[in-house]
Amino acid sequence: MKKFDVVIVGGGTAGMLLARELGKLKHNVLLLDRKKNLLEFSFNTLGSFMNVDDFGFTQNVIAQNINTVSLVSKRVKRNIKSNLYILDKKQIHVELLNAIDGNYVTIKTGVHIKNIETDNHGNFTAVLDQNKEKYIAKLFVDASGTTGVLSKKVGLIAKKTQLATGVEYNVKYLGKATEMHLLIGKVFQGGYGWIFPLKNQRAIIGFGTFDDKIVKDLKNRLHKILELLAIKKLVIKDNVKVEGGSIPITPVLDKFIVNNLVCVGDAVSQVNPIVGEGYKFIFEAAIMASKAIHTSLENNDLSLLKNYETDWKNRFLANYQRSKRAQERFFKYSQNSLLMDYVLLISKLYPDARAIRSLSGEYGLENS
Repeated sequence: MKKFDVVIVGGGTAGMLLARELGKLKHNVLLLDRKKNLLEFSFNTLGSFMNVDDFGFTQNVIAQNINTVSLVSKRVKRNIKSNLYILDKKQIHVELLNAIDGNYVTIKTGVHIKNIETDNHGNFTAVLDQNKEKYIAKLFVDASGTTGVLSKKVGLIAKKTQLATGVEYNVKYLGKATEMHLLIGKVFQGGYGWIFPLKNQRAIIGFGTFDDKIVKDLKNRLHKILELLAIKKLVIKDNVKVEGGSIPITPVLDKFIVNNLVCVGDAVSQVNPIVGEGYKFIFEAAIMASKAIHTSLENNDLSLLKNYETDWKNRFLANYQRSKRAQERFFKYSQNSLLMDYVLLISKLYPDARAIRSLSGEYGLENS
């Protein structure tokens, strides 16, 4: 039975980027995923402030350039000048797959990891799939997303986590191609909505919530939003294909390692809390993890894995804690249209640069 340097459980955003980085460093990696097709998604687009060049992607991953973010409540609209993108998830994952070095990284799909074995010292020795086949490695990575296949087993994240869940349609778009809309307040069904412009006069319109009580009513609530006059001026629903997905909403975590198990991405809730921006922050975390894993393997020293946690805390912890407080306020405000109108009105007193720092979760840039 072949023993790998690293077994990664999860072939999504975090897992594939980590596999790409470790392959570059010439480590023998096994990437496992329960899906048979790594290019199937529940959501196909996302808004992001990241610079795609920083993470080795081409401009092909950009579905649309955005220069204006429009925050919309019942009676108030604030336009914020910005520089962000609507990203094509499929193209990102295509480029990740193409960049993974097959000489060092083996990908196996249709694998459901069910358990993990330990030795007498508490270190992990193998993961087992649905057929009880073992996959042996020096180090293991949980990048299994909200499923948290391993992170939940070892207690890094609660077995039942609160999720922000959303649904969306691809629709005909009548608005400005470079203007993204964020819909907030009780008039938008007590959750939050978004309109992400695409090319060719198309857009994604979606509705999401933090509230478990209305998750089952998401599609119906999105339909009600589509009936609002202001929304009818922007989009026309011309198909019935609905998509959806979830991200974890948990307390801010800062522990991602147990012995020789490393966790990355949604498996340890690394989406930034303020606007659910995931890829930029998860990519950075995966690169930090790859460096710590490389150093640990090169020196045969598990303690060096802690560099990942240290780097992450230095880069993100204060911002995430601040974003979490903002998220909790936003949830409260979104239940009251008058209050949300007031918040947006007051926000007009602050410059666009400050608003963008808040939206992007990059508060640390304020004094740079």
